[in-house]
Amino acid sequence: MTDPLSTQVPPADPTAQALTSSGYRYATIGQAADAMRTGNVDAAMLVSECETAFLASNPRLNALVVTDFDAAHAAARTLDDERHAGKTRGPLHGIPFTIKESFDVSGWPTTLGDPLHRNNYATAHADVVQRLINAGAVLLGKTNVPIYLRDWQSYNDIYGTTRNPRDLARTPGGSSGGSAAAVCAGMSFFDVGSDVGSSIRNPAHYCGIFSHKSTHGIVSLKGHGLPGGVAVPDINVAGPLARSARDLEAVLNVIAGPPDPYAPMRLVLPPCEQKDLRAFRFGVLPNHPLAEVDGEVEHCIVEMAKWLEREGAHVVWNARPALDAAQLLRTYTLLLRASTSHYLDDNAFAAALAASESVTPGDHSYAGLQYVGTALRHRDWLNLQTLREMFCAAWRRLFEDIDVLLCPVAATAAFPLDETGAPWQRTLTVNGRQQPLTTQLFWAGHSGLCGLPSTVAPAGTTAAGLPVGVQIVAPLYHDLRSLRVARLLEEAGYRFVPPAAHLPAAQSADLPTHLPA
Repeated sequence: MTDPLSTQVPPADPTAQALTSSGYRYATIGQAADAMRTGNVDAAMLVSECETAFLASNPRLNALVVTDFDAAHAAARTLDDERHAGKTRGPLHGIPFTIKESFDVSGWPTTLGDPLHRNNYATAHADVVQRLINAGAVLLGKTNVPIYLRDWQSYNDIYGTTRNPRDLARTPGGSSGGSAAAVCAGMSFFDVGSDVGSSIRNPAHYCGIFSHKSTHGIVSLKGHGLPGGVAVPDINVAGPLARSARDLEAVLNVIAGPPDPYAPMRLVLPPCEQKDLRAFRFGVLPNHPLAEVDGEVEHCIVEMAKWLEREGAHVVWNARPALDAAQLLRTYTLLLRASTSHYLDDNAFAAALAASESVTPGDHSYAGLQYVGTALRHRDWLNLQTLREMFCAAWRRLFEDIDVLLCPVAATAAFPLDETGAPWQRTLTVNGRQQPLTTQLFWAGHSGLCGLPSTVAPAGTTAAGLPVGVQIVAPLYHDLRSLRVARLLEEAGYRFVPPAAHLPAAQSADLPTHLPA
């Protein structure tokens, strides 16, 4: 296949160039693992590479907010000794990683950005963290989040503001914004975030990396959130962020599986047999009347689909499930806010209950539905499950005609940082017009409500050079299918490109003044 991005990226793989120009700062997990097998590098050296990147970039980016490099170096030395003794724990042996602040790490604080929980120190690792450490990955630190994980930016009164490695004046996304920024800037080989409202997907899109929102329930969330989280909460999932689609699959293979290690069952995801993009049937939904997408974002997805068509792939334009999209969005918003209501303290929950009583029955705005959802009675929650199953059935019917759906991750590329008011009170400029920021929830919930897996891969750039990602949605449990598509797109040229070596100096007036308390 021809390189679709030949005019946008160097013909050589930029991550391969990183092995000579920047050490292993922008290397993939696969490249680092190969180098350790041949003896060209060891885990201790990889930790040092990440620490050097942290010291160089984190003062400006503020992506990593809790670190323990001494412990990481000690763990790396132990893993190097194991390798020298002929023992390895798998493909992640010796690979440094970071974890979203909302996952418990024993002895470290889990705050979700709320000063009231500043002293909430975990007594055990979250399931995801424990599985990664057992697999030989080296934990470096925790990455920043917005308060209660409820923003497409990542700032809070404990740790301050995280900025995008591509442009310091713009958001890296949220709520896994620190995760994406750290991976993009070479401070970490991968991170694991959580996603209930595009919190894994939009940071990858904004920062120009890869990510995977897993099928609901296949990755345990025990030890996530406050006060430690249940294994399978409604809608919310965990998934990896990395610089390569192959890396996503390597991490997913480690963290996926039954939450109970003693359960008499195991997870076997359906394999993906297709080995060529021409073997897939692509549905393409580049825009939607309920959530208008900026022309530059739509253009990248349309051009990708046209390229696939020219290469001989089967493309179905404007593919969508046969359902009432407005009804789905309303249902998703209600269940979203119901599922996250337990993060609120008693006073905030009481305020939401009071606000819900003043919402009129016909008010379908996010401003009203967020309170109604937070105060949802269990009987009403159960009634919404009938609608959810109807939406799931529509998606199943769609996937009889296509293998994956290509659609936007968000309405625009990374937007300028804006910490004024609450997220639902802000707007976004889309095609020169103001759109409520929360309209982007459509692209999160359209597939997310039904628990479908979605992989995000780079799809191009805007005229200003900001990255644009494509969301690759697959049927339930077919995570390996969306990951395979992302991998084949990466091999064809849709890949991670390291940010500029020297970020442009931003004027203080261009940046929020939000600093750690």
